[in-house]
Amino acid sequence: MSKDLIVTTMDLKQNYEILGMVYFQINSGGFLKSSPWQIHLKKYADAFEAMKKSGTMGTDRTWSWNETDLEKAFYISTEELKERAKTLGADAIIGLREDTDWHMDGGNFSMQMYGTAVRFAKK
Repeated sequence: MSKDLIVTTMDLKQNYEILGMVYFQINSGGFLKSSPWQIHLKKYADAFEAMKKSGTMGTDRTWSWNETDLEKAFYISTEELKERAKTLGADAIIGLREDTDWHMDGGNFSMQMYGTAVRFAKK
């Protein structure tokens, strides 16, 4: 497993090369086992269970874990962005942005997340 990427909404006080934008979108609709929502819930089921047991989200223990679909979508989106950034050879994602749109069809939502993948300059 490769090292974990830094993900921040801010800039970093470090020299870096911009590799490109990374983007991920998911929506909470879809109850079929083959829907993207269900596929991602299954993919991250072990991580969700671990967070449920610990009562926290992430390694820094700064967010509460209430196990809502919105929190799951945020976690999934962040992890999927990290995977996309890793394929570019990134060390970090800066300028992270997130947008959630609520649908009028019974509380479903769409989440879009994006940021800039960067690689740290060699010293």
